[in-house]
Amino acid sequence: MHKKLFLLVVFLYFVSSCITVGKQFQTGSIPGITIGKTTQKDLETSYGKPYRQGVDDGDLTWTYLYYKLNLVGEKYTRDLYIRFDKAGTVKSYSYNTNFPDEEIKIK
Repeated sequence: MHKKLFLLVVFLYFVSSCITVGKQFQTGSIPGITIGKTTQKDLETSYGKPYRQGVDDGDLTWTYLYYKLNLVGEKYTRDLYIRFDKAGTVKSYSYNTNFPDEEIKIK
């Protein structure tokens, strides 16, 4: 009987668990990112080091992400993908989220 109860408790623990990937980052300053003006240093000051770096068509890219994954229930994601020109300023960026209390505002 104790073994079944223990297994039930372990099962319930894992079912109710939440996994997070990446690091929380502030979304309020995203509308302040200006193409051709905002620099890598500006972004590092606002958001810290990127989760990952890459290359897209020869341009450096940074990705900030935060994923909150529940084994049961909703899964929430937030991604900020930034592409830089050769001078290290923002060439383009993309922000996506499905967190319920976040509304995307375009300036």
